[in-house]
Amino acid sequence: MDALQHRELQELLARLADGDRAAFPPAFRLLWPVTRSFAGSFLGDAAGAEDAAQQALVRLFLRAAEFDATRDALPWVLGIVANECRTLRRRTQRRREGPLDAAAARPAPGPTPEDDATGRDLERAALETLAGLPPADVEAVLAHIGRGERPDLPAATFRKRLQRALKRLRRAWSERHGTL
Repeated sequence: MDALQHRELQELLARLADGDRAAFPPAFRLLWPVTRSFAGSFLGDAAGAEDAAQQALVRLFLRAAEFDATRDALPWVLGIVANECRTLRRRTQRRREGPLDAAAARPAPGPTPEDDATGRDLERAALETLAGLPPADVEAVLAHIGRGERPDLPAATFRKRLQRALKRLRRAWSERHGTL
């Protein structure tokens, strides 16, 4: 802010303190870039700086009658902006707000209780259907899904037994619960 703008700011705030409402628009035009720039350097966040600058100007215009025209206007203005920046920073910390990048890094929430219940129901239905198969088929399917030991058979024989067991399981499931 150059010396001419500094004198203009002093005059405008003195007019505002005296109740001259016509001084609002020129004061805003003069103060907006200064408050936004100061808030940006204070907070280091463009969006937060805009919010803090807007709130500071609202507070400044509400408190314009408190301005002492015998004192320098710029430190008074920047003091109000600094207070708004601190308030915004405290509010953000209290809410534990952060950039959206941090939200993306959070682990996905676990399954819902409904998902758990559905999973248990499906598992129970599958085990009931599996129980109706011959023991060799049950053994092959359980070994395939990792719930049992693999029978001591050659790999090709086990694959064929598993293929037949899965075919029988699908047929039993379809008879019991509809098509798969």
